[in-house]
Amino acid sequence: MSVQARSPLARLRTLLISAATCLVVLGLRDVHAAALSGTLTIVGSDTVSSLVLRWIDAFRAQHPQALIQLQTPGSASAPIALLEGAADIGPMSRPMNDQEVAAFQRRFGYAPTGIVVAHDAIVVFVHPDNPLKTITRKQLDAIYSATLRCGADASVTNWSALGVAGNTSLAHARILATGRNSASGTHEFFREQALCGGEYRPDVVVWPGHGATVAAVAGNREAIGYAGIGYVNGLVKPLAFAPDDDAPAVDPVMENVMDGDYALARPLYFYVNQPPDRAPAALPATFLGYVLSDEGQALAGQEGFLPVSRKVRDKQQTLIRATISRP
Repeated sequence: MSVQARSPLARLRTLLISAATCLVVLGLRDVHAAALSGTLTIVGSDTVSSLVLRWIDAFRAQHPQALIQLQTPGSASAPIALLEGAADIGPMSRPMNDQEVAAFQRRFGYAPTGIVVAHDAIVVFVHPDNPLKTITRKQLDAIYSATLRCGADASVTNWSALGVAGNTSLAHARILATGRNSASGTHEFFREQALCGGEYRPDVVVWPGHGATVAAVAGNREAIGYAGIGYVNGLVKPLAFAPDDDAPAVDPVMENVMDGDYALARPLYFYVNQPPDRAPAALPATFLGYVLSDEGQALAGQEGFLPVSRKVRDKQQTLIRATISRP
């Protein structure tokens, strides 16, 4: 069977159709990019700063016209920034407290929307030369707290009271307790969970970031500190934690966090100001969708956080949709 050569007119028609198709595709891409242009401002927790930076870099690789600004003075700054309209998203390493939610409701007439974006664990650690291997809630309360609500009879100020003995110089050395400052959600979480809601001693040395706390303990054999699991490195020695004196001490590793065996674990939140009668803006909604996607949650795992399960992610998506009224 012979094949007839295509006429110049037919070839021209084919080229014109192909060119028109390319223009349509490029036009759709331009419209999509334009829909995601603008500025997104994120203000809040230092705990999730490294993870949020990973999310921002990956998201902007897909949406280069989107400008995202990140400030991480601590979880306490998130409710204020949302209240004043200075942030689109407020990361927090603790839930908003009743006073913060009430202030938001007074201003806007509805509650803030909190989305769980990852899980974290607080690790207690000492200098690698310290022979201590485990710590209990009661012991932490005795080290850090002025109120002793967890059942300790007296404050603990020397390492010998924790069983550090022998010829080591630590045996009779004073404990240098270090931690996070009051702007941090980690500071509040540790107060609630490790100090039984008590108050910190005034001599606890506080730092504005997890990295500074780790560095302080790494540089001082007499120090003890706590930080998010993603920030703990080989320069310090993590301690197994027992919530009660008669409970087994559990190592702070991701397997134990995932199994629910490690007591000092917590969810991490993104709070947003989502009016109940208005659809979310395209840029923050798309960014939040990326954070909860398989790719976004894989980055959470790479940064040392525990990804959110599919069931929980579906619940978060439902929570977002539930704030939007349907015609």
